Amino acid sequence: MAAHLHDSVLQTLALIQRTEDPAEMVALARGQERELRAWLYSKAPGARADSLSAALDDAAAEVEHTHRTPIELVLVDDCPLDDGVRALVHACREAIVNAARHSRARRVSVYVEVEDDRVVAFVRDQGIGFAREAVPADRRGIAESIEGRMERNGGVAVIETAPGRGTEVRLAVPRSRA
Repeated sequence: MAAHLHDSVLQTLALIQRTEDPAEMVALARGQERELRAWLYSKAPGARADSLSAALDDAAAEVEHTHRTPIELVLVDDCPLDDGVRALVHACREAIVNAARHSRARRVSVYVEVEDDRVVAFVRDQGIGFAREAVPADRRGIAESIEGRMERNGGVAVIETAPGRGTEVRLAVPRSRA
């Protein structure tokens, strides 16, 4: 444990001390927090790389690192990835990317709950929002990467937004009970 803490946490703290950019400090700290949690929980029985929680953690960490926007992820329960759940993860990632790139929000909140028969997700920002009808026809991220992906997998996506109101993307997909 001491070696791991030295190789990761202490080195990250040293990097934080050398930067004067607050956004970089936050990004380094959050990245280290995710890495440390993954390391700690991977020792727990039942931790799986092919799980909803692992896929969501990876997506949130990648978007957070790329766009320097904190992603607050809350997951209630876990399940294995199947085609539908994997589609939900990809649609969630697209919604998170859109919020990080376009909303101007300070953070993006993601809440995902595994229910008996389905998985539901909510991606929310308190950013600038947008008028859906003003999105150019050649921009297909919402229509294809979120709504279309969910429909192709038996799920549903609902996007609620308006200029000045922020955005909420609600996703739901059935779970296979294999």
